[in-house]
Amino acid sequence: MQHPSQHPVVIGDPDLGVKIMEFENEDDFLLQQRRSPTPRQRMRALLRQMRYGPLGRLRNALFFLGTLLIFGCIMLPYDNVVRLGLRFNVNKFQHYLNSHPVEKWLFAPPAYPVDLGTDTVVIVKTGYGTRIRANAWFEALSASNEFRNFLVIADYASKPGQEANNYGTPLPIHNVVNQTLSSLGPAASLSNSRVAKYLRFAEAIETGKGEEADQLAKSTGWEIDALKFISGLELAYSKFPNKKWYLLVDDDTYLVQPSLKPLLAHLDSEVPYYLGNAVGDFRVRFAHGGSGIILSQGAMSSLILDNPHAVRTAHLESLSETWGDRLLARTLIRAGVYLDEEYSHLFSGEPPWWAKIRPDRFCSPIITFHGLGQPEKMHQAGESFRNVSKPLLWSDIWDVYGMSRPWRQSTLTEDELAKPIEYANWDHAGGSGGEVAVIEGVEKAEECGRKCYERGNECMAWTWEKETRRCNLSPWMIVGERVEGKVSGPNGKLARELEMVCLKY
Repeated sequence: MQHPSQHPVVIGDPDLGVKIMEFENEDDFLLQQRRSPTPRQRMRALLRQMRYGPLGRLRNALFFLGTLLIFGCIMLPYDNVVRLGLRFNVNKFQHYLNSHPVEKWLFAPPAYPVDLGTDTVVIVKTGYGTRIRANAWFEALSASNEFRNFLVIADYASKPGQEANNYGTPLPIHNVVNQTLSSLGPAASLSNSRVAKYLRFAEAIETGKGEEADQLAKSTGWEIDALKFISGLELAYSKFPNKKWYLLVDDDTYLVQPSLKPLLAHLDSEVPYYLGNAVGDFRVRFAHGGSGIILSQGAMSSLILDNPHAVRTAHLESLSETWGDRLLARTLIRAGVYLDEEYSHLFSGEPPWWAKIRPDRFCSPIITFHGLGQPEKMHQAGESFRNVSKPLLWSDIWDVYGMSRPWRQSTLTEDELAKPIEYANWDHAGGSGGEVAVIEGVEKAEECGRKCYERGNECMAWTWEKETRRCNLSPWMIVGERVEGKVSGPNGKLARELEMVCLKY
């Protein structure tokens, strides 16, 4: 007789094994039972489904394709259109996520302390046709100016007694166009129309034909300007090889030093940084030259020392490239240095009174202004910002130009602030068309103001034209200037909301 312990023991349903076989696995079976499985069993089943089920297979396929895409992009040349397109769209997405940045680093202890006098060199780009601007640029420097190292580059060389004047210190003007042509040699430039124009222009200067030289400078200045960028940076690096930062500015660009210094102190100069006001499409995103260009020691050494072939290619392309700032960006990309657009909103392509104060930069510092081509305009900027000793925010421009900020008036209630604030014979919208929405047939200024308020964050300022009954609704606001026949105002409610965010930091 078989011992009872030798008999198979069946616990529960004797057909359990058959039932289990009808499912793909034990977990699926347990999930089908009337009795609830334990949390541990549920988790095991869920993890198995995620790993081996349809979603798991899709996830694995996407992970594989993503890895393949990233690896493929890394292997592509720096200037490959696929790589540039991917980078462009990633930057757009990041900007969307951070549409109202607040630079906490602005008042934080410096991560990389910088001395503007010893750690930087300012490269002032001028030309024969704009030579009167060079002295105005130096005259506009504030009494608290910290810069000590300058290099003036142009399409001509100054003669003794004709140097740029930095408060009594003569600064020679270097002809970097000749340097570009010398690097190419005579064979590369004999049949080039741009070179022929420059040689005719240079001859007029050399022979003392000032009037002819001025006329040629006006007609060919933009073409010749493209020949200055790369050679100008080469010359700066040869004369100042150990600086942390290289600042390339036009002779009509104003630098706000109290805003510049904390930015540089926030960044590691050994990292290849290329900073400026981003323009251009995805194929070449470049820093607008007029708004100012900043290059770190890391970027300069990558370009000048590590990629001589890219530099030589740039010299050849300068014979046909329209914009020198775009040429510089393309050359840097070939060296693996891309424009860092995280800081693009800190640079302005307009003069101070026309600087476009958008919601996404209201609390941000402003580093440069552009468009100060007339010496008196540069002098005016110098006087206006002479006493600025702390970082200047975009919204602070109102204070510099003596404009009251109506949204700061403590006596205004929220309801009063929601009503249009009007300034007669003024323009705070800055033009019409393009990004500025235009509504025809608006009978009253107050009605135009209400339309701005109704748009919320999409309208920062409005201007009503009395004669045409046209209402301009702008996504930015400017300090503006007097314009007869217009009534204008800022969106005070929106401005107060934005400023409250600034005050938190």
